[in-house]
Amino acid sequence: MTPTPPGFDEALDTLDHFFDRLDSRRWFRDEPPADMAVLRQQVRRALFTILLDGRPRLEAARGLAWPYEALQRNGSFLEDVAARGKSARDRLEALLFLALLPFPGQWRTLLRQASLTDPHPEISSLLAEERRNIDAKLAAKRQKTFKLRHFVQVLKTPRAPGEKGVLRIFSLPYLFFSVPGLLKRISKRYLIYLEPPWGVLARHAWLRVYADIEDPCLIGAGGAEDRGFLDTQPGILSVPLAHGDYLEEDGPGPVDEEKAFDIVFNGLYDDMPRKRHETVLDLLCRPDMADLTALFIGRGAPENVAAFRRMVDARGLTPRVTVMDNLPRRDVPGCLARCRMGIQISLHENVCRSIYEFFRADIPCLVSSAMAGFNFDLITPETGMLAADDALSGAVLHMLDHLDQFTPRQWFFRRSGSMNASRRLNDHIREIFGRLGYPWQEDIVSMGSSGANRYEDPADYRRFLPEFETLLAVFREFPLPVRIEPE
Repeated sequence: MTPTPPGFDEALDTLDHFFDRLDSRRWFRDEPPADMAVLRQQVRRALFTILLDGRPRLEAARGLAWPYEALQRNGSFLEDVAARGKSARDRLEALLFLALLPFPGQWRTLLRQASLTDPHPEISSLLAEERRNIDAKLAAKRQKTFKLRHFVQVLKTPRAPGEKGVLRIFSLPYLFFSVPGLLKRISKRYLIYLEPPWGVLARHAWLRVYADIEDPCLIGAGGAEDRGFLDTQPGILSVPLAHGDYLEEDGPGPVDEEKAFDIVFNGLYDDMPRKRHETVLDLLCRPDMADLTALFIGRGAPENVAAFRRMVDARGLTPRVTVMDNLPRRDVPGCLARCRMGIQISLHENVCRSIYEFFRADIPCLVSSAMAGFNFDLITPETGMLAADDALSGAVLHMLDHLDQFTPRQWFFRRSGSMNASRRLNDHIREIFGRLGYPWQEDIVSMGSSGANRYEDPADYRRFLPEFETLLAVFREFPLPVRIEPE
């Protein structure tokens, strides 16, 4: 059975109470303002509990769509109260619910409330919380020196008269929240294509800065759950293409050598609770999986890798589990070639690169159906299987018994990889340009999924160097919390 994370049942009770009151159209008139503020905090925490650590349990108990359906079902009711409520207090309370919880249009409402000269204390508290969290992230980066190519990529150069460029933001998205005005300034020259590095976007309300620029921001989000939320936010467009979709095709082909491992798991040792390393170890302890071998690879600090080795040893799995860490990326395909199948059960991602690496290496992948930030349409009879937590072990055994039925490498070259995904994104952006009335004289360049500049063709980076210099001059018009040097 899927374990119940701490606080999960209490979170469901909180949400049941909240949604029942809204569904019955019983407004909270009998609640004092202080109690309403507590309720909003409780509902917000409850949503985080069930949509993050509680995802597998939510899938089994209610279904992953349950909270979003309830929020969408009641959004128009709250909007009506906010506009035509019987009292000023009713109108304010409804506005605060709409601004602080992931209702449809949340970012627009929160932008308006945050822009007031004297925001409500609950709004001010959220703004302060966001600022603390982002300041902490940036503080960890202050010992580093960045080049623009470490977090943005010019995909298309602006042209006169009137043709915007296209700028890809693939890292440090919170930098643009921390520097007011920078994103608006850049958006005068570029259409912005953002690839956040995680799923469950509803919890990242600071991303609303991307909804407050000259043209709609295009956000690459793999999961239908995320896109469903994003598509309700004015100023935001979504596309199911990001990161791993652009995996380079030039990786080595399958190596014709004996398979040494039944399962391979690729995940950060520095982020084991999200990646769920222990869940895979627990699977290997089951009697029906007692003969299986596994390879674990991934990056991580020495102390975290050591902690994982202790988990392996504590379960008596050392004879069957091989742990490798911080492999050079060029060595990963050779390791994958020695494995029969991959498994990826992270709680949330945004288009997980490792799954595509499995496909390119011609090994199918088992994916958790509770994972946020992944496009489940990519799991087909050719590429692997989806399974809920309670069905993972059976799915592993089924796949290992039917490996000859999967052809993931053929699928990868036919449907995915840098060239195919870049072409699909290009067509999507060209359509957006047409709707916005911008000319289109040149396509975007092909993208890669990793590396310092993420160009599939290194010549494109050299060609865009003058544009990077122009862009750096724009950045330097603003006080920056990190050091950025010329290319």
